[in-house]
Amino acid sequence: MSKVFTDADAEALAQLLENRAIPFGGMSLEQLDGFLSGVAVSPEAIPQAEWMPRVWGKEPRWENPRDRDEHYAPILHLKAAIERRVKLVEDDFTDQDMPFIWVPEDGEAPPADDIPIGAEWADGFLEAVGFQEVEWGEWEATDEWVTEALDLIQSMSGGEGIEEPGHEGRLAIVGQIPAVLHDLYAGGLERKAPKQPLRKDATPGRNDPCACGSGKKHKACCGRG
Repeated sequence: MSKVFTDADAEALAQLLENRAIPFGGMSLEQLDGFLSGVAVSPEAIPQAEWMPRVWGKEPRWENPRDRDEHYAPILHLKAAIERRVKLVEDDFTDQDMPFIWVPEDGEAPPADDIPIGAEWADGFLEAVGFQEVEWGEWEATDEWVTEALDLIQSMSGGEGIEEPGHEGRLAIVGQIPAVLHDLYAGGLERKAPKQPLRKDATPGRNDPCACGSGKKHKACCGRG
């Protein structure tokens, strides 16, 4: 399977979700993109067995394992594309790598429905955060910028006490999402990297040659006194 997730792949997955997920409380394509983005940058890995059922709402009755795997495949394809996406630095980013968030074309009016731009994507991301609230909290406690990143995403989701960014503000946040995801990915790698203990130079023994190069024993030279 190609790592590239094309517009045709997106249309097919959107239709699948429309038929098999959304009617049962599952996710739209935009929400799924946010959800899998959250999974990709989670402080710790989230097993597929934990996150996959949430995609469907109420997971369908599969005819057999092959039927299940065929329905899982496009979701895992998108997941692989997102995992590639979050690794990209800003200079390597193209329009093909943007999250699947609906935004109006130039000159097009804001949406007339009740779902603001980016809200579904943010809702999906925050659902993934909910799988590891403790781990995210520990990360926020050590890195203030992580809280700022989550607050930015939370502002698109909305809620009581959260300032509405407005139409133009939402468009600006959508443009920042790729960089935010990369920062979370890179920060997570750094956080997980094993820390090298500080090594203290060994103290020469009294009968060892002195480190100064005098040829004398340490006790009779720099170790005297």
